[in-house]
Amino acid sequence: MKLTGTQVRWFRLRRSGLAEPFSSPEEAARSLVGVQAQILPAAGLALWNRTRGLTYADFDDRLHVQRSLVKLWGQRGTLHVYASDEWPLLIGAMVGRHSWWERQIVRAGTDPDDYQATLDHVAELLRQRGTMNRSDLRASGLDLDEACFNPWGGIFADLVRRGVACHAGQAGNEKLFAHREYWLPDLAWNPPLADEANIELARRYLRAYGPATLRDLTHWRGALVGNARRCIAELGDEVVEVSVSGQPMLALRADLDALNEKPPARREWPVRMLYRFDPLLLGIKDRSWLMEPRYYKRVSRPAGHIEGTLLEHGRVVGTWRYNHADSGLAITVYPFVSLPRPVRKAVEENAAGVAQFFGLPLNDLVMDGV
Repeated sequence: MKLTGTQVRWFRLRRSGLAEPFSSPEEAARSLVGVQAQILPAAGLALWNRTRGLTYADFDDRLHVQRSLVKLWGQRGTLHVYASDEWPLLIGAMVGRHSWWERQIVRAGTDPDDYQATLDHVAELLRQRGTMNRSDLRASGLDLDEACFNPWGGIFADLVRRGVACHAGQAGNEKLFAHREYWLPDLAWNPPLADEANIELARRYLRAYGPATLRDLTHWRGALVGNARRCIAELGDEVVEVSVSGQPMLALRADLDALNEKPPARREWPVRMLYRFDPLLLGIKDRSWLMEPRYYKRVSRPAGHIEGTLLEHGRVVGTWRYNHADSGLAITVYPFVSLPRPVRKAVEENAAGVAQFFGLPLNDLVMDGV
């Protein structure tokens, strides 16, 4: 099947929930295999963009009170928010993979068996207490390497990767972690075998972000090419090769009819203000389908940061940021080109929606250079 870039953009927008909203934040997180949450409000805005009427207070409630969403270290070793019932699947996919923190501690001279024993001790302590922060861990009396307390992960990151713990909000100025049995006592804990879990994630990836290449799947997962190739091979006839503007890519056979649909007229495409680290920008390694290469450095910033982006006709046409204060929200949009009147109107509506998400008035909206 030969597909145009426009067909693929429309398909990805639909599967991402940007053209056809999901019924709930949980469904959105499940369909996208999580949303990146290095910046927690960014995860909330990613879900707001894909559902109807979500507020930050509701997002926080689902994460920390209802606990239908859970915050974990996931693909690429980064923080993500997932549907809570997906927790076993994600842990199954990580079995046998050693984290950066574990490798550092072992490289510093700690015996791997000793480190595993330490993990078991901390896990038991967390199970007894229910929740802990790093200060609690320091006060526990356990003899731990300083790397275990690193605020970017440390030993808690390894407990999360083993399915023992999850993020549980803040305790003062410190991150709080909870034992799985305390946080979600009714969750059926049945992680699939690693191969089964990784094959399922490859299937989910193609359904949400395809058509894609092996390189794209490897980039999204933070995995080895060989592992991605094996997962695709195991999917067998479920996967077919398609041509996207002359480039061979992989897609699910079940998606061919949807891929081949004629996209709507340009005026019917949604205008979206996607915030930082949005899933749409993280799914495919080569972002030329989203923007011209000359704009890459305005979107991809130093240290791996991804700016908030303005999306029109499935393409990035600018970036944006907000300033949050108790008195209200101020938003500045930085277009790459002059925006037509209908797009400016849509930006105004989007900006008002962002303010409503935070439960604040929109004090200022500046479209810089327009």
